[in-house]
Amino acid sequence: MPRIVVVILALAVGSLSAFSLPLFVQASDDLWPEWIRLTDSFPLPPGIEVFHVQPGTSPSGSLIVLSLGDTGKVVGTMPMVPTSRLGEERRSATQGDVSRGKVQLLPLCSVSLPTVALPLDGLFPDQAGYPLSRKVMLALDTPDPLLQAWYTSLEAPADPGAGAARAIAWIEAVGDIMPARGVDEELLAGGGLERVFGDTLALLRGSDLLLGNLESSTATRGQPQDKSYTFRFRGEAVRKLREAGFSYLSLANNHTFDFGADGFLQTLDTLSRWGITTSGAGSNEEEASHPAVDRIGSQEIRILSFGAFPVDRTGFDGRVSERAGSAKPGILWLDEEGLAEAARAFAVTNGGAPVFTIAFVHGGEEWRTTPTADQQRLYRALVQSGANLVLGAHPHVLEGMEAVDGGLIAYSLGNFLFPGMEGTPGGQDSVILRLGIFQGKIRYLQASSVRLRGRTVRLAADDSAWKTLMSRTRALATTVTSGD
Repeated sequence: MPRIVVVILALAVGSLSAFSLPLFVQASDDLWPEWIRLTDSFPLPPGIEVFHVQPGTSPSGSLIVLSLGDTGKVVGTMPMVPTSRLGEERRSATQGDVSRGKVQLLPLCSVSLPTVALPLDGLFPDQAGYPLSRKVMLALDTPDPLLQAWYTSLEAPADPGAGAARAIAWIEAVGDIMPARGVDEELLAGGGLERVFGDTLALLRGSDLLLGNLESSTATRGQPQDKSYTFRFRGEAVRKLREAGFSYLSLANNHTFDFGADGFLQTLDTLSRWGITTSGAGSNEEEASHPAVDRIGSQEIRILSFGAFPVDRTGFDGRVSERAGSAKPGILWLDEEGLAEAARAFAVTNGGAPVFTIAFVHGGEEWRTTPTADQQRLYRALVQSGANLVLGAHPHVLEGMEAVDGGLIAYSLGNFLFPGMEGTPGGQDSVILRLGIFQGKIRYLQASSVRLRGRTVRLAADDSAWKTLMSRTRALATTVTSGD
């Protein structure tokens, strides 16, 4: 019997070698997505089995070298970008800065947090006239005629840089949106969008994907819960939020149950009716566990929201009252079970192309400018579970940001549209966070300072909110937060 097995295995191996040709592709991890992009446009001949190897290795067999260099055939270009570090207040760079060595220049695909890319002379690589790039070259070393014919068929792109530049996905996020206390009436009146959002409107509409936290209910039924505050607004105003540019609003917070399960389900229906997606909230736990999925060009985006807020001073406990069950409407809760849900939702592939994953969390302590130790533990665990970006809400003030294993945690974006914040320390100052995603990673991080004014929001006259955010980000990098 052992001899028969050996013969069968030998035949199987011989059959495999007769119909497949190993091809070793030498490329850095940063450049590997360029290989995927290339072979999507120019598929390899049948029977080719690809093995990715790192630069510096010398495999025996057919070899392709993909690099930023001068050898081989041009298959694209990679923008070169000036860089800074997370927490630094520098917003942009000039070609003079580059020539004088004041900023480090890197290929866009090599920028990884805590390093961030900067616009160059006010331009980003997806804008006409961006001045700096390097050629992406492909060199082939093989006598195989099929691969030689494939290599010959490759055409240099008419616009070599277009593929990389146009693949930047721009995501914007804001903090708490509470459209009650008359905001809904303002929005629904003539000229309401311009009156409420003012000069922020063009910025909001300029992103590929705009996210926020809806801190209220659209309930017309249900009873108000025994809580410190209960909020509700006219559901028609959600249409105005959609017109402002919002495509995702988180409901996994401490106010979407202000009028019980009936009001919560009504709010879910209202978002759906006006074409705004959400996740981490549903008619049962299974529905709540489905991430929202969006696509910007070839970039797939997955978003999942969680609650993690403390017990209200009245005794209202979201973990008990709002948590979704097998037959109970509610939200996902960020604990060990929630982390497992995140890992399942984010463990996905997109035909070999990277997927960008976002966790939206309502947690921490109100009016605290630094995250608690529990916040840091849970939010870092979300990155370990596969989140590329963690967006925090609930404290009502800006907290710092942190780079963890190539991912970004923004612990709190504060308020964005929330009447009644007059006189609160920091409650009227916030930012519109703008992130440039390239090949599944955050490469750009920009922010515009905003100022809340009653029922409206405007771009701030100064940059104080940005400076506050950067200061608190630097502090996080140098201190260990206590749980006090």
